[in-house]
Amino acid sequence: MSHNIQQQAIGFLGGTFDPVHFGHLRPALEICEALSLKQLILMPNHIAPHKSASHCSAQQRCEMVELAIQHQSKIGIDRRELNRAKPSYTIDTLKELKKQHAHTPICFIMGMDSLISFNSWHQWQEILNYCHLIVSQRPGWHCEFNKQVQTLLEQHKSSNPHDLHNLQAGKIYFQTTSQLDISSSEIRQLLNNDISIDYLVPEAVNSYIKQHQLYKKSS
Repeated sequence: MSHNIQQQAIGFLGGTFDPVHFGHLRPALEICEALSLKQLILMPNHIAPHKSASHCSAQQRCEMVELAIQHQSKIGIDRRELNRAKPSYTIDTLKELKKQHAHTPICFIMGMDSLISFNSWHQWQEILNYCHLIVSQRPGWHCEFNKQVQTLLEQHKSSNPHDLHNLQAGKIYFQTTSQLDISSSEIRQLLNNDISIDYLVPEAVNSYIKQHQLYKKSS
């Protein structure tokens, strides 16, 4: 797909990554490669302090993401949302990213569940002014959208991956990815019950969790 791309778009994927696991990492890599993105950046979200008591610190979530991607040159990390005092709206983050990458198309990656409820997002009508949306979907999955999202799709959907690189923003593109049935909450539950999480997370993340005794019942 490399011919006639004027510039390579950059992808951003937000999440709590508490902890990061193969269900985040595999689809991210597949999107990066399938769409020839220059890089795909994982962006850990801020978690409100009162919610994070049972989980781990922002710093630890960050370190686990770094360990998970250490051998993968195409995947990076952006800490801006963690460094804020409170959770941030996607639109504000996108405005900042656009300032930083003024001439590079930005692709914001989301799951189908986020698209279904997209019209409830803060200033959702503005978001496509700053980025393209890439929707990660499971193979052969079809979905009913509400009227507002359906109208948005009629106006912005593209099935041409070159649009993501040749246009600065404004397209919605569906990309089929492996949907691994793994969740962070399930992993925390397993750890809480002293059950192995081998093969759900990268080995380095597993070692880090053991070393720091994360997600254990507080004795």
